[in-house]
Parts: sequence; structure tokens; C-alpha cells
Amino acid sequence: MKPIHFTFTYLTVFVVSLITDAMNTELVIAITIASILSILDKLGRGIVLRESISALYIFTCLDMPLLGYRVYNFQNSLSRAFKKYMLVPESDYFSLALPAIAGFCMMLSIPMRNEGSSDEGDTLKVTLEKCRRILVHDQAVGMAIMLVGVVSLVLNELLPVSLQYIGVILFFTSFAGMLYVKYTEDLPYRSVILFIFIVFIILNGILIGMFTIVAYMGITIFSYFFMGSKVSMGRKISLFLFAIFFVVVLQNTKTTYRKMIRNAEIRDNKAATFAVLFFENLQKGSAFFEERNFFLIYTRMNQGNIVTQVMQRIPIIQPFDDGKYLFKTILSSFVPRVLWQDKPEAGGRFNMQYYAGKKMNQVTSMNVGPLGEAYGSFGTRPAILYMVLLGLFIRWVYGIVFRLSRSIPLLVLWLPVMFYQITYSAETDTLQILNSFIKTAFFIWMLNRILPRWFGKSARTERGRIEDVKIAT
Repeated sequence: MKPIHFTFTYLTVFVVSLITDAMNTELVIAITIASILSILDKLGRGIVLRESISALYIFTCLDMPLLGYRVYNFQNSLSRAFKKYMLVPESDYFSLALPAIAGFCMMLSIPMRNEGSSDEGDTLKVTLEKCRRILVHDQAVGMAIMLVGVVSLVLNELLPVSLQYIGVILFFTSFAGMLYVKYTEDLPYRSVILFIFIVFIILNGILIGMFTIVAYMGITIFSYFFMGSKVSMGRKISLFLFAIFFVVVLQNTKTTYRKMIRNAEIRDNKAATFAVLFFENLQKGSAFFEERNFFLIYTRMNQGNIVTQVMQRIPIIQPFDDGKYLFKTILSSFVPRVLWQDKPEAGGRFNMQYYAGKKMNQVTSMNVGPLGEAYGSFGTRPAILYMVLLGLFIRWVYGIVFRLSRSIPLLVLWLPVMFYQITYSAETDTLQILNSFIKTAFFIWMLNRILPRWFGKSARTERGRIEDVKIAT
């Protein structure tokens, strides 16, 4: 199945949802199936990054809200007790969310044909083969990058708050180093090194109670390791269903585990406590998907509920601001804080109060998302256009990376680092999307200037067989 087919599916949902609101359930099911098939179809022959972004937007902004209207509505005792039902009529919400998310996915999924490179198929194989040829002459570079990342994570808390973001980005580079090691095929003990690093990342997630990087960085990185695998669609579906079940178990375990950390209830080793909780939840099996047990997943992943908080408030209580604050945040992403001391900060506390009228504490992590920002700024129709343009923007910067990879092939291995925070951006905001990409891209550019070896600039074969790593196309 060619990628263009999925773009046509998103286009169809986009057009039909603009015309009528009588097919909400059918359209949500159709776009969900399309997003799942796009992942399964590409798995094994491409980098599953754009598809992951689309799937998470669809899951959080369409699937969970639909479940809210059908199951966890006002009549549901749990939803009513915690006020987690959808706060506006179904037709109002889906007249915004369906065309907005379908348009976003449509633009994001536009096939790559003009970049001179691609994230799938034979073109990607050629790029990855060039990476292998570069890394065979510098087998230690991947290990060096991983080591820098791990050390940065350990020392990050010792840095001043103003410098901790640099420490975080340096830690993210370890995932690029991991891919370097994966494609350095003659590296001694390569499998052992990769296994130790993966265990370290998982244990770190357990110790700090944060699994976002394991889940969202892992989605894309797994597609690199799965590349070239000849697996039937049936087995891919089984793998996908297992992954869904694993995430559900992990999410429930994480909720209980974090609560125990906050209440200082963990007396023994944290890793052991988490393991016990995880296997206890694992034994519940399909019971996780029962109405009461699945409520935790619904509340955690239903971004639509937050969007309806915005829709309930604006414009009834607070008027649309015609994008004044949103444009200010976009501008702030291009200006260093040293030149703009009070510029807006990425994060949910201000956005939740400004758009949804809800004050957040220091513990709770919540944000209105780009969809909530767009509606709170402009209203329904302009918000749809905003999401279409946002999808086009992400697709554009994604294409830039592949155009640059024609001369610097190893950039392809930095994609999970550059787009990590964009992967789950449905739950964050526009400023974080821009901040994460601009800062990370600038950081990688600086590394390229300071440490060209990390990007294959100094790789040479032995005497008499000098091979320039510059791409000749």
C-alpha cells in the first residue's frame, strides 16, 4: 500500500467532516484504522515517525473523546465524580476536532518525493548504507555519543537551572549514539552495549517515575531496529496489539507508582517495587479494558476533555483574542531569553489558566494542546486552518532534515532526537513544538561545527583508499 493512499484517506475524512456532522463515529473509526495501517504498512521498510505523531493526535483528540461521548459521559458515575466527561455537545466538538486533526494528518503524511531522500523504501536503504560506510571507519563515535549522554543525565541536577536544558539535550543525544552503535555492525560486543543502554534507560525511567521518553522515543527508534524485517501483516498486527496492551499496563502501573512516590510509600528498592506492580497489573489481562479499569487510561489520554474546557470558557466567558497571545508565543520561540527576560514559557500552567480558566498546581502536568490554543485564539474554522498549517510546517522541517541528509547522511540517525517532543505535541503546545525543534536543531548544528567527527566529516579509509563521505548523487 503506497503512502499516498493514507493521505487520500485523511483528505476524505477532512472534506466529509466539513460537510456533515452526522458521521462522527464512522469518520473517527476510518481515520483511526488509516493511522494504524500507515504504521503497520511502513514498519519494516521505513522510519515510523510522522505516522506516530498522527496516531497520537488521533488517539488523544478523537478516539478518547469519542469514548467520552459513548461511554464515559455524564451518566457514567466515574466521569461525573471526577468531571472527566466531555463538556460541550458532540457536534460542537467534532465539528472542530475531526477536520482539524484530519487536516493535520493529511499534511503531515504527504509522501516525500522532492527531497532527494526519503524515510522509507530503497532510498532510505541507500542513506542508511552510507551511514554504515561512514561508521565502519570510526567505530568509537557511537559509544562516545552514548557516554556523553549518560554522563550528562547523571550530572544534570548539579547544573544551574538555566543550563539544565542543555544537559537534557545532551542526554537525548545518547539515543542518536544508540543508533550509531546499531549501524556500526563490526563493533565488538555491539548487542551487549545496546542491551545495557536500554536497561539503563528503563531503570532511569523507573527511578524518576517518567516513562515518556521510553514510550515516545522508543516508537521511532524501534522502527530503525525493525528495518528490513520481512514480517507478515498478521504478525505486525499481533505485535501492535501486544504493544497496545503493554502501554495500557504500563500506564496503569505508572499511575499507581507515581502516587506511591508522592506519598513516600516506597520503602524498598524502587525498581523492585515497580516490577511487582507491573507484573500484578499484567496478570489482570483483558480486565484492563473493562469500563472501570480503563478509566485511568481514558482520563490520562483524553486531550479532548481539556479542549472542551477551552470551548466551554471561550467565547462565553472570555472572548477570542485573535491570536495575540499565540503569535507572541510563536515569536518568543525565535528570541533567546537573554534578550527577552519575560518571554512566555512552554508548559501547561499559564495556558490552562489563560485558555481554560483552570489554575494548575506544581505536580499536575496538563496543557490545552495546539488544538485548544488554536480554538481559544480564533474559533472553530480558523483553528482548523491553523492545524492544517501546523501539520504542513512539521512536514516541511522533516523534509529539510532529509534534504540535508544528502550531504550528511548521519543526520537521519538524529531524527528521534530532533522530533521527540513533537511526537507527543498533541498534549503540549505550539511553543514547545517550536522551542524543541529550534533549540535541538541549533544544538546539533553547533555539534556539527565543534565535533565534525560525530557527523562523519573526518571519516577516512586507510591509506591509499581515501573515501570522501560527501554524497555524490
